Amino acid sequence: MVEAALELMEAGGEAGFTLRKLGVRVGCDPMSILYHFKSKEGLYRAMAGRLESQLRIAPGSLPWRGRMRHLADQYRSVALRFPKSFWLMQHFVYTGPADYDHMEMVHGALREAGIPARDVPSICLGWYACITGLAMGEVGGLIGPASLQDMEELAELPDHSHPLLKGAMPLYQDMAPNAVFALSIEMLLDGIVAQAAQA
Repeated sequence: MVEAALELMEAGGEAGFTLRKLGVRVGCDPMSILYHFKSKEGLYRAMAGRLESQLRIAPGSLPWRGRMRHLADQYRSVALRFPKSFWLMQHFVYTGPADYDHMEMVHGALREAGIPARDVPSICLGWYACITGLAMGEVGGLIGPASLQDMEELAELPDHSHPLLKGAMPLYQDMAPNAVFALSIEMLLDGIVAQAAQA
């Protein structure tokens, strides 16, 4: 049922997702779905848990930065495979057993990096918000090359306004989402190193 729900979400997005349509797809009454998952929110959590189970644990032999980078890449991969359902992974702090394995790895990596135990929960949640936000930005269209319309609108502005942005616009045209993601992850990891040094 959860797989069918994800297929339905991918076909029509959140706006096209209803329990009635899911019931038709799986051949049962929508009330049976509610009974099984307790609520639509319960179904969404199960869907997020299924997406979470797509993530592969990084090899323990990798250094902490490698394990964190691996996890970030896994989230991006799931977002690209499930662009209309991925928002569910931002909707819940915990999605169940598959989620806990990754959080355990993040806690271990942060401690290995030198982050004090008292700061790990805040940095852990910030890390997840950043990597899922980057992935959402890419599948949602925020992170990508500037459009022709963007370029034309900027070109119409007076030459003296926004000179730095106008000068950088050719670089926005050549924007590669994977490069933005990789650079942003390295900046986050560098920030963890800097935070650990201050502890």
